[in-house]
Amino acid sequence: MTRSTPSRSALRWFLALLALGLIGQGAGAASCVPETWQPPAPLDLPLAARIQPAPREVTRLALRRNLANGVPIEPRPARPDHPLAEALAAMLAHLPEGLRRLAEEQVAAVYLVEDNFGSARVEALRDSAGRVIGGCILLNLDALMRSANAWASWREASAFRHEAGYRIELTLEPAATDGVEGALRFVFLHELGHILGMVAGVHGFWAAPETWWLNAQSPYIRISWPGEGDGPGAGWRGRFPVLALPRFYRFEDAPLPQSAAPLVYRLLGETDLPSLYGSIDPYEDFAETFAIYVHTRLLGRPFRVDLHLGPRHIGSFRSCLDSGRCPGKLAFMESLFAAYGVR
Repeated sequence: MTRSTPSRSALRWFLALLALGLIGQGAGAASCVPETWQPPAPLDLPLAARIQPAPREVTRLALRRNLANGVPIEPRPARPDHPLAEALAAMLAHLPEGLRRLAEEQVAAVYLVEDNFGSARVEALRDSAGRVIGGCILLNLDALMRSANAWASWREASAFRHEAGYRIELTLEPAATDGVEGALRFVFLHELGHILGMVAGVHGFWAAPETWWLNAQSPYIRISWPGEGDGPGAGWRGRFPVLALPRFYRFEDAPLPQSAAPLVYRLLGETDLPSLYGSIDPYEDFAETFAIYVHTRLLGRPFRVDLHLGPRHIGSFRSCLDSGRCPGKLAFMESLFAAYGVR
């Protein structure tokens, strides 16, 4: 199937948003926290210089976000000499030039915490007019003290209740390169995808209802997330309602047991969702699409879920970005990268 037509359409959409001033082009005086405090690092500093333990204002905001999700967990700032800080700086230095430039333009700060819920989170950096012009990333280092494959499998399995004999494995790296740097890179790419999605106007900021109008007009979101006028049975949720049930980072409180995983991934393979994590909402869909596109298409690394029951292999899943099952999303990402000069 040719992808030239949707690519031109998406590129025209980006250029139109840019002309209207709805796409952020650089940071001015702004904060990632809606309170008065010391602002994040200037965007003219090297990426590594923007890594810092989270200030108190950031951990307080993280607590509020956790409480809103029913998780009464307050993170604490990571110690400055945490061993992952050096690994994170090394990972950022090894990013391809185009990606590193994109991150330098849009990531105002990388805040390090411990004892938090999940793996990472993003807060929007907005200017005085309310436009999103970048973002700050909050990394939970406790979750990321794992190799790439161990972290990815841990996150994937967190959406199901444990059952004896069942095992879910997600491969992000070949054995020879499976280390903490690979986990940090994939998580960073996912969070960068969140920021880019807001800056480019692909979607609004989930914590700012006044920006949600962008979602209804987004050609990307329309690919997998039908609008209100399309009826309750439209899209993958109408066809496969079980795919709306997984809850990540819930472990033993997850609604589905691991024995449901073969059915879940088989149905997921009949959709144009990039991953099971991408089924959470349109924001995670886009962030996962961005991360997996970079990971598989630009960096040439694997993204494969394998399911086991004892010694038996009972199922697998490949992302639609790897298999070509979602040509509209591939075309959209190609247009997005062309618009930002990333190759």
